[in-house]
Amino acid sequence: MNLKLKIPMILAGIVTLILVSGCVEKTQQNDPLNKSSSLFFPVQKNQTDECMYELLSDRLVIDDNGCLRANSYLLVWPYGFSLSTEEGIIRVIDDAGKPVAHIGDKYNIGGGGGEMSNKLISKYSAQLPSDLCPGPYFIVCKYSIEVI
Repeated sequence: MNLKLKIPMILAGIVTLILVSGCVEKTQQNDPLNKSSSLFFPVQKNQTDECMYELLSDRLVIDDNGCLRANSYLLVWPYGFSLSTEEGIIRVIDDAGKPVAHIGDKYNIGGGGGEMSNKLISKYSAQLPSDLCPGPYFIVCKYSIEVI
């Protein structure tokens, strides 16, 4: 192949690769933002079967900053949980892919928390602390989320 043709073809290939790679987004397991809803959804950084023994009873709400809360607590969901939006309904999905909560419904949520230092909350979640969604925090237990 002629050198004059090789250089433009190589440049065209490089430009194409750059454009294509800029359009690809890798979804991470513990991505704090659900791309379909732009809500802040912190999850615990480690999978665990251990739970705290407090009970929080309240409605799940989204505050003005896009933070998912119950009784003013920022909820820190178990590892592997995510958000899903279908027909305008926002659901919390567990690590098995099943819906466990809907925004606006009232729940009993097991776990524990309260006011925590930045150092302490960062041990639970890689997304915290957050200037957008400050505490108090409630570390959700995956085994105790029930509709009231």
